[in-house]
Amino acid sequence: MGQNNKDVVYILKSDIQPDELKYSLRSLKNFPHNKVWFFCGCPFGIKPDVYVPFTQEGKTKWEKATSTYRVIANSDVSNDFWLFNDDFYILEEIETLPMMYRGTLKERVEELQSKGDSSYCKKLDEARVELESKGYTSLDYALHVPMLINKQKALEVLNTFKSPMFRSLYGNYVNAGGVKTDDVKIYNGWSLPEKGQTLLSTSDVSFKIGAVGNYIRDRFPEPSRWEVIK
Repeated sequence: MGQNNKDVVYILKSDIQPDELKYSLRSLKNFPHNKVWFFCGCPFGIKPDVYVPFTQEGKTKWEKATSTYRVIANSDVSNDFWLFNDDFYILEEIETLPMMYRGTLKERVEELQSKGDSSYCKKLDEARVELESKGYTSLDYALHVPMLINKQKALEVLNTFKSPMFRSLYGNYVNAGGVKTDDVKIYNGWSLPEKGQTLLSTSDVSFKIGAVGNYIRDRFPEPSRWEVIK
């Protein structure tokens, strides 16, 4: 399955519940990679290849994540690495992934405004304004999918922008372009991935009590090498 010289990185809360993470790790059998790194948190019963404890800095979750990106970029993680969330799953064997975006940040902001979202919407619009003021495109890369990050470019992004919306800043800064797609995260209790779908993400609720949670548990019944057998 292709080259596996890129590490996979998870940024985790110190008190994270391991259920979704466990199945995300199981799904990595479908994705070529090197080491698995955890930054910040490491739940009981799971042992990554490398764990870097770190107390995040900042008031919002986006600011806290940004402080961690700088630690990652200065670590021994592979120069190019895959950024994962604990609720990302690879459903089918794949060699690699393209960069993916939803549309423009302007379109996303307008959509969120119509639904009454405020804080996240404001942060996205601030990122859009900063990107455009510096002459960059302003596509929305804040999808629930793995993203390939270069450490040096990540540091440049952190040193160039004030906004904490790292994924969209990074994608536009490196002029990634990519594939326009809908988000793959399922929030409700009844939806399932489409036949042949490669990527999937869940919410805490949909994984715990929804049909998609049962789907994931049935699809990946075998423990991964990172699960500590009691």
